[in-house]
Amino acid sequence: AAKAASLGAEFNPVKEGLVISHIYRSDSELPAHAAPLAKPGVNAKVGDTVTAINGLTVTDLPGLTQALRNQAGKQVLLTLQRGKQQWQTVVEPVSSSHDSILRYQDWVTVNQQQVADATDNQLGYLHLYAMGANDIASFAREFYAHYDKPGLIIDVRRNRGGNIDSWIVEKLLRRAWAFWQPTQGDGYTNMQQAFRGHLVVLTDQLTYSDGETFS
Repeated sequence: AAKAASLGAEFNPVKEGLVISHIYRSDSELPAHAAPLAKPGVNAKVGDTVTAINGLTVTDLPGLTQALRNQAGKQVLLTLQRGKQQWQTVVEPVSSSHDSILRYQDWVTVNQQQVADATDNQLGYLHLYAMGANDIASFAREFYAHYDKPGLIIDVRRNRGGNIDSWIVEKLLRRAWAFWQPTQGDGYTNMQQAFRGHLVVLTDQLTYSDGETFS
């Protein structure tokens, strides 16, 4: 059976082909998680027009879907146009299931940027996809990037549950009990990396199991 594949982007059809209107974003420090069109070495950006895939002209979204069938994980040749300039670049499409992960990462990245912009980078934001072993690394990476800010938003909307709520709550309950101020540089506390700001938890009716417990 034919399997769909994705370039991890959104397109608008025009006379010349398909204009890239949005490339799904992810953490810039994790290049392996980037969408196909955002991978290192791929010469494509928002505003470019895809005119052909593997030499086959594409002019609409059904044509794009057809050209990418069974191409997940394979190298395909894109022909692109930017103004009068035309060139080719190699890209590896991803599966439909991977595309849903890229959409999720893009949603989180947009939320993080909106919070940072709206608060002049004074509030941190992180989303917990679930409460499983794989989510510990995600929480740690985002929490320790924001632990010293005046406030933190932990979003557990649509959290799929698991069993790590006690571990997360333990990190949030750490309290500073001594304060050090070096002659030079910023001060720090014992317990190290204790969060001392305001905390907001976002939950909804689709937050499940351990996400409910955490809330």
